[in-house]
Amino acid sequence: MFKFDEIVLREVSKILLQYFPDKFVSVTQVHVSKDLAFAKIWLSCLTDVDKIVRDSKKKAGVFRDILAKTLVARKVPRLYFVADYTQDDAAKIENLINTTNGSD
Repeated sequence: MFKFDEIVLREVSKILLQYFPDKFVSVTQVHVSKDLAFAKIWLSCLTDVDKIVRDSKKKAGVFRDILAKTLVARKVPRLYFVADYTQDDAAKIENLINTTNGSD
């Protein structure tokens, strides 16, 4: 991950903590395009990650305005939120392994 990606990850995490204080939302990955036009942000959550992503997409403009005030950059990327299902997939795989091992 590039340094600017890490900065955006940290700052967006802070913003999401303010807007979703009781949802345990985490930013798992950020990829900012080379021209700084777009930032793809992967979100994970203990509850309904799809709802958090929908709500984040609705507030993307507000989040970008907040980000513009905290970043010292010539350009602030447009924010694009996606769900990160890695934890869900890992849990399903672990469950399958445990089920297979238990049936021997």
